[in-house]
Amino acid sequence: MIIVLSGCSSSNVGSGGGGASDEQSGTNGTTIEIALMSAHPYLDEAIEKYKKIRPDINIVTKEYKATSQIEENTTSAPLTKGDIEKYVQTVSTQMMSGKGADIIVTNELPKDKYVAKNMLVNYYDLMDKDSDFDKNQYYQNIFKNSQNGDGLYAMPFSFVLESFTGNKDLLKQGNIEIDDRTWTWDDFEEISKKLKEQVGEDVVAFGNLYSGQLLSEYIEANYDKLINQGQANFDSDLFRGMMKQIKSMYDEGVLSSDYSREYSDSLFGNANLLDPTTGLAQVLDPKFNIYQKPTVTGQNNGTPFKSNFSLGMNSKSKVQDEAWKFIKFMLSEEMQSSPAVFGFAMHKGVVEKQLKDAKQQAVDGTLLGQKVDAKTVESKMKELQQLIGGVSTNLSSDFKVVSIAIEEFDSYMSGQKSVEDVSKLIQNRVNTYINE
Repeated sequence: MIIVLSGCSSSNVGSGGGGASDEQSGTNGTTIEIALMSAHPYLDEAIEKYKKIRPDINIVTKEYKATSQIEENTTSAPLTKGDIEKYVQTVSTQMMSGKGADIIVTNELPKDKYVAKNMLVNYYDLMDKDSDFDKNQYYQNIFKNSQNGDGLYAMPFSFVLESFTGNKDLLKQGNIEIDDRTWTWDDFEEISKKLKEQVGEDVVAFGNLYSGQLLSEYIEANYDKLINQGQANFDSDLFRGMMKQIKSMYDEGVLSSDYSREYSDSLFGNANLLDPTTGLAQVLDPKFNIYQKPTVTGQNNGTPFKSNFSLGMNSKSKVQDEAWKFIKFMLSEEMQSSPAVFGFAMHKGVVEKQLKDAKQQAVDGTLLGQKVDAKTVESKMKELQQLIGGVSTNLSSDFKVVSIAIEEFDSYMSGQKSVEDVSKLIQNRVNTYINE
C-alpha cells in the first residue's frame, strides 16, 4: 500500500520541534520553516533558486523520520510505514498545540482534521488578494478537486492521471467491447470471466495486484462516501460490497497477486500517464486502448488523479505573506518547467509546451522508436488533453484510515473473520481515530 519514496538529503535540514517562524535570520529577519518527511528534489531546487532572488529570506527544512538519515547529501533509505506514522504524529502534535512549521508537506496528513480546527490557510484567500497571481494560468479543475469543502488548503504542484490500459489483442480474441463511461467493477469481473472462457485460464484480468492495494484504490476513489462530514461509514453495505467483490475476484482467479505473471497475460494494466511525454507515448501505443477505471456505482465523474507533492500553510505562521511568495514562486513557469516536477505541471503553458515537444518526438520517431504521422499524433494529443480537462476525482485519503482498513481486511481475505465483523472493527477503529 505504501508507495516507497526516496530522495536526496537536504543540506538545509534542521532539527527539533517547529515554532511557526520564531527564528530570526536574513536581512529582514525572516525565516520560513518547512516540515517534511524526506527531502524532495523539486523543493530543494526551488529553495536554491529562491535564495538567489531573495537572499533576505532564510528557508529551513526539517525532516521527521523514524529511521535515521544515512549520511548528509547522500541518498536516504526508502520511507517506511514507521516514517509516515512518525511524521503524521509529530506534525499533528505541533499543529494541535498552535505551533509547527510555517509550511508543511500535506501528503499523508489528516487534512480534514486540520481544516475542521482552522489550522491551515485557505489558498483561495491568498490568491484573491494577490493581483499578481493569475489563476487562469493553472488547471483550476485540479485546484477545485483538491479542495476540502469550499477551500484549497493543500497546494498541488503537479498531478498524474489514473487510467487503465486494455490489451487490444486479448480484447479482440474475446470479442469484448467496453463502455468506460458506465462500467462497474461487476462489469470488470464479468468481462474477465468471459475472457477466461474464450481465451484460456492462463489469462488474468490484472496481474501483479495485491488485494490490499486494490482495497486502498477502492477507498481512495470512494473516500467522500466512506468518510462523510467527520463520520466513518465503513459499517455499511457499500463497504461490505467492496470487500466481498475483492475477495471474490481473487478466490475465482480473476485477479492474481502472483508476480511471476507476464503482463502479456493480463487483460488490463495501469496506464502510465505520468507526464506529458509518457502520457502521449501511452495513448499512442498501438498495443493498448486507454480506459477510465471502473467504478462501484457506474457513475463515471471524470479522470481520477493524484498529486504526489502538496504543501499546506500553517494558519498560526507569522510569515504568511513571505510563505505565499515562496509558494507562488514554486508555481511560476520557471519552476514548473523544471525536470524535478514529477507529473503534469500545474502550469498549463508548461504542459502545452511539453506536449508540443513530445508530438515532435513522435513524428520524428524518437518517442516510440518508430515514426507516427502528424495527424494521428494530433488526434491522440487531443485525447490526452481531454483526459486532463476531464480530471475530477482526487484519489486522496487519510493514511491512517487506509492503514486501519487494510490491517483488518487481511483477516477477512484469509477467512478468519466475517465481512460483518471486519466492517464493524474498521468502523470502530476509524471513528476512534477521527475523534482523537
